[in-house]
Amino acid sequence: MSYVVLARKWRPLRFEDLIGQDHVARTLGNAIDSNRVAHAFLFTGVRGVGKTTSARILAKALNCMRPPGTVPAGADPGPTATPCLECPACEEIAKGTDVDVREIDGASYNGVDEVRKLQDSLPYRPTRDRYKIVIVDEVHMLSQSAWNAFLKTLEEPPPHVKFIFATTEVHKVPITILSRVQRFDFKLISASAIMARLRVVLNQERIEADDEALSLIARQAAGSMRDAMSLLDQVIAWGGEKLVGKDVALVLGVASRTALVSIARSLVQGDAPACLRIIAELVEQGYDVVHVAKDLLAMLRDMVVCRVCNEPGALLDLTDEEAREVNDLAQQTHTDDLVRLHQGFSQGFDDVARGGQPRAALEMLLVRLCRRPPLLPVDDLIHRLGQLEKRLLGARPPQPGTPPGGAGGARASGSAPTRDRDATRVARAPAPATPDSSAGRPRTREPRTPGATRAPDDSADDPPPAPPRIAARSAASTPPAPAAPSDPVSAPTPATPSTPVSAATPGTPATPVSAPTPATPSTPATPVSAPTPATPSTPISAATPGTPATPLSAATPATPVSATTPVSAAPPPPSGSVDEAAVVPDSGGVIALARFRDVVEVVREERPELAAFLEHAAVLAAEPGTLVLAYEPRSLFAEQVRGRPALDLITRAATQVFGRTSSVEFKFDYAAASGMDTLSADRVRAREARVRKAIAEAKNHPTVTEAMALFGARLKDLKLNEGT
Repeated sequence: MSYVVLARKWRPLRFEDLIGQDHVARTLGNAIDSNRVAHAFLFTGVRGVGKTTSARILAKALNCMRPPGTVPAGADPGPTATPCLECPACEEIAKGTDVDVREIDGASYNGVDEVRKLQDSLPYRPTRDRYKIVIVDEVHMLSQSAWNAFLKTLEEPPPHVKFIFATTEVHKVPITILSRVQRFDFKLISASAIMARLRVVLNQERIEADDEALSLIARQAAGSMRDAMSLLDQVIAWGGEKLVGKDVALVLGVASRTALVSIARSLVQGDAPACLRIIAELVEQGYDVVHVAKDLLAMLRDMVVCRVCNEPGALLDLTDEEAREVNDLAQQTHTDDLVRLHQGFSQGFDDVARGGQPRAALEMLLVRLCRRPPLLPVDDLIHRLGQLEKRLLGARPPQPGTPPGGAGGARASGSAPTRDRDATRVARAPAPATPDSSAGRPRTREPRTPGATRAPDDSADDPPPAPPRIAARSAASTPPAPAAPSDPVSAPTPATPSTPVSAATPGTPATPVSAPTPATPSTPATPVSAPTPATPSTPISAATPGTPATPLSAATPATPVSATTPVSAAPPPPSGSVDEAAVVPDSGGVIALARFRDVVEVVREERPELAAFLEHAAVLAAEPGTLVLAYEPRSLFAEQVRGRPALDLITRAATQVFGRTSSVEFKFDYAAASGMDTLSADRVRAREARVRKAIAEAKNHPTVTEAMALFGARLKDLKLNEGT
């Protein structure tokens, strides 16, 4: 007797024997039990999932006559959902020799003439069985004419005729045929179900096999039971009565589970040499590189599922041992890294599958993935930036003239809670333009005369001009005039109550009201005496930063100042001596900004990143009990301060700074905030001032000037340290 392959020998004979197609078996069984069997069926699905087998089982169920001797002679027991497999009809249908059950190959009988011959035989009653059943396999191969010939017969066949169509390409079947049949879609069979069926077959065949061997066969079957049976026949011929996973992998030309796990572990750990060694061993043993890449891609997918889902059992087509192994491997890294591995490998898989050098493509793909840079969450990056900013601010040297204790010391002494640089900005605002009596139109500040000299301290320490909103108001001011280049810098000119003098612009010598008189070499420089103290009845003009305001009378006309007598800045007073009466009202928010700076410093101790976002807020109000902040429309920093945790922290900080319970309010999408001052902008101006000071000190350094004089050179470029 010739050998019968396992796919035919162990073909299911009843509906309960079908693997992975429970929905089909239950529907057909209930239709038979309720006597609601349709006249035409269409079974569709991939190869080897049980379409033709189900058609034969349905034919046996419709024509079964029960075991001999169980039914009286001449009685018809009717169809049954559980065929007996003993009556002549069941036996002949299983062998394919029943005259009333015809199996037609659609690829061979695809013409209209074959359909007409079939139709001519349909009106006749069955020879022996209950129904005349026509099974057409690969029905999508019929021609258009054959389909058209089938339409009328398929819609209204004789009551004793049943049609069963099977196809793998249902999209090629005309819609007019689909509307006349009951369609059943057969699913792919899971690897676990295939393994269970293979285990049953091997037990019947008395062959031993380990789980790895069965897992390899099931994975290569790709959802087809017939393919699994064919592969099992092949590995039995190699291994005999005992199947081992290593031998099965060698026969099938696929990588073993151990090799795939080793590659995946090396990928996670970033061990590129280990990946290359494993690939070299697989190639030497004759494994297909494309199959290795495909199986590795599936394992990476399983690792992502294990990392994302707490209970991934239903989503993994693996055995319990394999699932535990994959889960342990997935726990060695985080989800984003696994997703990046899968995405990178899937993008490079096409180069491996379609390239001319699949081994080289796979090796370079693994090396590239092993050398991937680490990923850092955005929250961690923001936190690290905040910590870095905190360290930089902590390492910043104290500003000149700052009293011990900082802002806290100023508050303790009873002075205004502003910092020196804030008060300096208020006092050093540019003076407004005054009308010129001779020209009849306002005059603005004149540009500095080339070659004019100025004090290094005056140019180095000056911060940039403050915004117009915080400029000091002057009762009567006169635009300054450039000083003569030959005049040395002397002490400040005394101001008498009857002689008003305009504010000196930062970095620019004083300008007389009258036309400047050219200086002659024979005229010596006239020194300027110390400033005259101010009287309470005299208005105060804007002074140089750090210099006490000089009282001037607004009633007396301005007296021209000789061009040969330049007025220089007075030395700055001690820190904390700025008179609060000399500061203009806080219309520009200087005091509020200083108070808010103290709040931000308290926030910075707990959340440095939140403090960095607050530095970009405009302060609308900062008073004991109230803190109102605003952000301009579409501000990136506004989204970072939203939320209850941030609001609670800011509220606690404001309460601590103001000494009383305070409320915090945010105004988002506040259009006017774009033109208001912020702590961030204030810090930028302070840094620019330090840079200018450092540049001036470097240019005027004795060593630099002596070297330039000695070599007759000029200073071309100057580079500052990054910490300046």
